[in-house]
Amino acid sequence: MRPFVSLTRREFVRASVLAGASLLAGARFSEARGVDDARVRAVELSVSCTTEILRPPKRGPVRLWMPVPVTGPEQEITELSTASALVLRGTEDPQTGNRMLFAEADTVNKGDSVTLTFRLRRRAGGVIVDPDDPPAKYLKPSAWEKWDAAIAAFADRVAAGETDPSAVARRIYAALIDRMEYIHEICGRGVSTISFEQKAGRCDEFHALFRSMLMYKGIPVKWEQGMSLPYPSELERRPRGSLEADCVNAHSWTRFHAGGGRWLPVDVSEGKRRPDLRSYYFGRLATNRIKLSTGRGVTLAPPQEGVVNTFAYTYAEAGGIPLIYGHNYKNVIRYQLLG
Repeated sequence: MRPFVSLTRREFVRASVLAGASLLAGARFSEARGVDDARVRAVELSVSCTTEILRPPKRGPVRLWMPVPVTGPEQEITELSTASALVLRGTEDPQTGNRMLFAEADTVNKGDSVTLTFRLRRRAGGVIVDPDDPPAKYLKPSAWEKWDAAIAAFADRVAAGETDPSAVARRIYAALIDRMEYIHEICGRGVSTISFEQKAGRCDEFHALFRSMLMYKGIPVKWEQGMSLPYPSELERRPRGSLEADCVNAHSWTRFHAGGGRWLPVDVSEGKRRPDLRSYYFGRLATNRIKLSTGRGVTLAPPQEGVVNTFAYTYAEAGGIPLIYGHNYKNVIRYQLLG
């Protein structure tokens, strides 16, 4: 295996000059990259997340929950600060450890906003050893991840009698990449049975199926989510920018229990989207993401009235009814490569 490297913005430019016009084999969207996304060990970014009210709801109270990233084995969060005319308080769901900013007001005005700013050091992901996290609790599927006879038969056929968790997971990973079409522009709900029938989707569809099949085979598997960030090769060309923090740019991935307290990361949809990283994304994660929460069917703190499938960006309600994203409010993430 080639050694990993950590590149600053200045080193990105230098690597580009040294590499010249070399191409990454199999990459559909590479243009003579100077930085190999599989070799970059860490990136450091300044990040701000802003939720802005576009059209205030006619009835209240208005309640808003914004996910807050936390430091863990694969990311370091420092210099957290907030800015808002609304009164904010930090909360945490004790079951998942998901943290968030919470605001409640009888009325809000057009242009009211909440901004969270922080420094992110995102590391390439790998195996995490956590013997204190009971695997059994990750064998219960969410409401969106039930399996039927067709899914069970497919998983049995692919596993072909194999019982080792890593071998089973690798076979299912490869089979789903071969079977499914990746469509970035859709915003699906990550329903396993629908995804299996349609043979298409984006990250939630890929990972709902992966989780369902592994749980059916008795393998505990976690759901993690956050927002997609540019790959290092993209940061090389554009070290600062912005993106809408919505369902299109949200991203999920998984982590299965391989035994002995070892949890291996798997990103099936990126393995499909990036053929050059197909092997890489079984057991590793690139730096192009920020983790914001875990789990599906999330309960916020304090509890919300509506159903929150995944919590990768701000969720808001008025009078207990979910606000409409893009109509009532909008989320934007701004980033800048540091170094």
